[in-house]
Amino acid sequence: MKVEVWTDIMCPYCYIGKIHYEKALQQFDHADEVELEWKAFQLNPDLPDNGKGIPVSEYLTQQVGYPEEGIKSMYDSLRILSEEAGVVFNLPNAVAANTRDAHRLIKMAANKGMDTFVLGKLSKAYFEEGKDYSNRDLLVSIGKEAGFEEEEIITMLNSDEYKYEIKQDMQEAGNLGFDTVPTFLMDRRQAIVGSEPVQLFLDVLNKAYKVWKERNKEVSKPEVLKGKSCSIDGTCDI
Repeated sequence: MKVEVWTDIMCPYCYIGKIHYEKALQQFDHADEVELEWKAFQLNPDLPDNGKGIPVSEYLTQQVGYPEEGIKSMYDSLRILSEEAGVVFNLPNAVAANTRDAHRLIKMAANKGMDTFVLGKLSKAYFEEGKDYSNRDLLVSIGKEAGFEEEEIITMLNSDEYKYEIKQDMQEAGNLGFDTVPTFLMDRRQAIVGSEPVQLFLDVLNKAYKVWKERNKEVSKPEVLKGKSCSIDGTCDI
């Protein structure tokens, strides 16, 4: 069963949602039958990159227009969610930057099955450690942890590689009718938007799996109507 997740590193609820999904997957009896694909989404593709990000609080007040009270309320809510998820809450010290290169590194890591690992490292750097995830040194460091050579990471970052795939992911999200992250799409039939509780993720996984299994059972043994034909050995029916 395929699970597609649209996410953005700068979305704090994406990090919490990822953790909740992973905890649910640990309890899911058919986790070995799940194929996970991370899809890129950019909440603000106009933010500065290459290590020139700005403090999150400044970004929220000056560019997004959030009132101070609204930011405090969001921080309070996220602090509680962080404690429940078992992660360090450090969002007030986070940096908002362009996520394009981070998404490209995740795409690159997917070739080695290390995309979940890289996404986790980038999310932690942003949410818990207050690091600028657009910084090339950080991207190279995380890429090397995922098993890539420094030279091939730098070569990718200096190219246009995976930029088209990011645009495709965002276009696909639009075609499916959503513009909010995180969005977890299970078998293209069940969706969860946001950092919902672990139990809800588990319930939806079970529901989606049941439908997927029944549907695949139906098509696994097609009815065959046989007429005259030719076999691989070259003989043909007369």
